[in-house]
Amino acid sequence: MNLPNKLTMARMAAIPFFIACFYLPARQAFTLLGAGFEWRYLIAGFIFIMAYVTDTLDGRIARKYNLVTDFGKLMDPIADKLLTAACMIMLIGRGQMSICDFLMPVFTVIVIAREFMISGMRLVAASKGRVMAAGTLGKIKTTLQSVALPMVLIAGPFFRAVKVPADFIVLAASVVMTIWSGLDYMLRNRELFKAE
Repeated sequence: MNLPNKLTMARMAAIPFFIACFYLPARQAFTLLGAGFEWRYLIAGFIFIMAYVTDTLDGRIARKYNLVTDFGKLMDPIADKLLTAACMIMLIGRGQMSICDFLMPVFTVIVIAREFMISGMRLVAASKGRVMAAGTLGKIKTTLQSVALPMVLIAGPFFRAVKVPADFIVLAASVVMTIWSGLDYMLRNRELFKAE
């Protein structure tokens, strides 16, 4: 197994440890401007950020050294989707988002539904010998998610304390891009839905 694939597997192996962080005791690490920062969310945020760093690294290494494999093509996006879904599911009901925390279940369902839809379309495309390339909108969506979720995890209470809901704004933007990129995929590959 080459290095990029090892990084992908390491990202998947980190997910149970990420989830376990949410069950750690609610101990405060420090306070800032009246906002409390808990160890469990700081550790989870660190794991999440490191996982996304490996995502960037494995892609660059694979392309630079011609180490792209079918295993990597399959497992890399699965690892990303699992990490994102795990994070959003674990944040439900935690009260971490600065405002509108009640929307986290809605955001989670939208994100997961979009990933199921696109994965299904890719399977149909593969069965017809086609490859659905990632679009620019999808890349923007992924980038926004990778920024928004650590913001909610680590700094949501801080943004609430200073009354600047930056975490909510970036996460909401990522959800908008989730819907937009999903519709874009459907429109660009609408021939997949035509009966043969």
